[in-house]
Amino acid sequence: MAHSGFTRGWSWYVKRMRVMSASEIAHRVVEQGGILRMRLEYSLRKVYGRRNQLRAEDFSFCRAPGACLPELPWEFAPDATAIDDLLAGRLRPLGGDWRWQPEPDTWYRAPDTGRIWPQGFFADLPCRAGNPYGDVRVAWEPSRLQQLIALALLTRRAAGDVADRACVLLELQLRSWVAANPPLAGIHYVSAMECALRLISTCHAVDMVRHRLTGHHETWTSVVRLVASHAPFIAKRLSRYSSCNNHTIAECAGLVYAGLLFPELEGADRWRRIGLDTLAREADRQILADGGSAEQTFWYLTLVSDLYGLVAELCRHTDTPLASGISAAVERARRFLRRFAESPTALPRIGDSDDGYALSPHLRLSWQAEPPDAGASHTSFAASGYTVIGERRAPQGRLILDHGPLGIAPTFGHGHADALSVLLDVGEEPVLIDTGTFTYNGEAEWRAYFRGTRAHNTLTLDATDQARQETRFIWSHPFACRLALNEALPDGGVRLLAVHDGYVADFGVRHWRGVAYRPGGGWFIWDRLEGYGSHDVELNWHIGVPVLPQADDFRLMLRGGRSLGLRIHGGTAQIRRADEAPIAGWCSNHYGTRTAIDTICVRHVGPLPCEFISEFRFDADIRTSDAESDVAHFRSRTQ
Repeated sequence: MAHSGFTRGWSWYVKRMRVMSASEIAHRVVEQGGILRMRLEYSLRKVYGRRNQLRAEDFSFCRAPGACLPELPWEFAPDATAIDDLLAGRLRPLGGDWRWQPEPDTWYRAPDTGRIWPQGFFADLPCRAGNPYGDVRVAWEPSRLQQLIALALLTRRAAGDVADRACVLLELQLRSWVAANPPLAGIHYVSAMECALRLISTCHAVDMVRHRLTGHHETWTSVVRLVASHAPFIAKRLSRYSSCNNHTIAECAGLVYAGLLFPELEGADRWRRIGLDTLAREADRQILADGGSAEQTFWYLTLVSDLYGLVAELCRHTDTPLASGISAAVERARRFLRRFAESPTALPRIGDSDDGYALSPHLRLSWQAEPPDAGASHTSFAASGYTVIGERRAPQGRLILDHGPLGIAPTFGHGHADALSVLLDVGEEPVLIDTGTFTYNGEAEWRAYFRGTRAHNTLTLDATDQARQETRFIWSHPFACRLALNEALPDGGVRLLAVHDGYVADFGVRHWRGVAYRPGGGWFIWDRLEGYGSHDVELNWHIGVPVLPQADDFRLMLRGGRSLGLRIHGGTAQIRRADEAPIAGWCSNHYGTRTAIDTICVRHVGPLPCEFISEFRFDADIRTSDAESDVAHFRSRTQ
């Protein structure tokens, strides 16, 4: 069942340890010893003296007369408002509001609450969910310093005073951050991933405008101090074992950057070696054979693909050998992403998403693959578990059936309980939508809802999820899905049939879903729950366009006067919108924000087996004979 709250008491630690191996527990004990040493170092202020001895002129990256990093593909066309915001130091991170000021507290001001995060040794700070300051993920966003990339692009592409102001502000923000965040102090050292992303963006931003720097010595000194404090910290805090996911990829990318660009630093060779070796080892684990994400999240696949791509470009630029597996993983991830969208902003929001980027929202590194063949309108990704029918721009649209696993074992942390969910776009309008993520560290009820089954276009049994939410980032009892039928029909139609076992262990119930596509007609979805006993079954359709109820069905209103009829058999339907008890009728298009939507909730309370039939009809109805034939075919395959 979706939990009403997650606490970080003893129960949290017990649940966390349950997913750890004996070797991981030993590693965590050693890691705590490392934190004790860092605490002593912090207390004695030894780290400050070492940092202040660094001189920018001793580093080839700082002395270089020209760019040291490869040119990257950008999409940067800010309007006047965006330029004004950049030059005013204003950001709206993840639903919050933040503006740079020269005061040190700028970097500790919570964009979502306005409160000031405490300073002190990083491991002592109360940054978990339920703290009194806000969502730490929102506070971290400005300190990734990725806005410096936008300022660098503005410096390069604008003229006159605008370019000058952009470059000056870039330098001021960078120097301000380094001065306000001494090593090991404050919330911005809590996450090694955050340190890695900050290191990468800083190197790129300053490299892009090195010929225009005004505070040359102070700026380069700040760069050196940041890298020299971040890289050793990342190496000591590398995400391993059950925490090995996209964080590990970001951290290793940061180590490669530090090792290749600052070879004069003690430890540089080791950082480069650890980074490249780990990235090579993780390439086939985190990017599946079909290019999909092992974490079952499209957004983090883009992040991982971009990080691998940045490392690949850097290695090529510096003539550094790169494992062939990395290049192959990048290419297949890019092909996968291009099958689903033309840009990161158009990606379906399947699985967790925190709207974070590897380097900048303006980077288009993972979107360089050739678009798929327009004739290949029926594609199945067996490893990641998605089948796509149609194209977004086509008159009858595109449907995605999710028949993949929950995520990366043993925590499955960024996956959602969305087995057999479908998404439908018609003419690029989102008709059946994934409702998104909304929050990681906010109210537990909202975190539980958005990652739970009821927030997806699938069936829920007795108000329980298809897997069990243990904490905000741990699932247990993962489901398994299987695509049982993938059939192209002579008339150009398609039939899919899939099944999941998420309700078998607790209820002895299995969910089958059949999808039929008929050219010129529409989409037909058949659901069957097989089992015994009386149950409360709920089918939810989360709608991204206006809904007009009619006598026996619903009309989904599209642009240009078109509409899509929806008729549902098998239960009692009602529209839920902006409800909070229980939560229903919401979507989150961006992390930290939520918007009311219409959710069509269809319920059946009674004995099993039971069936639902949902017909999505365009101007020409699905023929009754086709629907009957499809149902009979699906039933025959479930015997």
